[in-house]
Amino acid sequence: MRFTRVVLPALFVLASACASSQTNDNELRAVTPKAKKDPNVITQEELQDPAITSRDAYTAIRHLRPNFFVYRGPTTYNDPSAGATQFSTDYGPLRPLKELASMNTFTFVEVRYLNADQAQNRFGINANAGPVIVLVSNKDAQ
Repeated sequence: MRFTRVVLPALFVLASACASSQTNDNELRAVTPKAKKDPNVITQEELQDPAITSRDAYTAIRHLRPNFFVYRGPTTYNDPSAGATQFSTDYGPLRPLKELASMNTFTFVEVRYLNADQAQNRFGINANAGPVIVLVSNKDAQ
């Protein structure tokens, strides 16, 4: 008698635990996986988010990809600005980040992060051994 009092509730708990984990597995399989975001690219869809479009370009990019602005210090003692992040619009001339604060994100279709090596390959010594943020604009919107 005592055996059935202990075993039956234990079996019930075990059966219900197995049943609930089985439905959770089925629910997880039914959910489609989200597309992975490229950590080095901000897409037009992200830029069109209403919470982002109301901000200036610097704040929007900082909100979406804060790692774009990581500064690891100067790469040389001769030039303290070496290694600093810069930006370019449509792969044009490099400009300081402070100018991003006066821009909006309406015309941009993509924001791309180039690490120091990629920036050096694209912009040469103008990249100053630092990363570059490239803003790609929609030519038709201008």
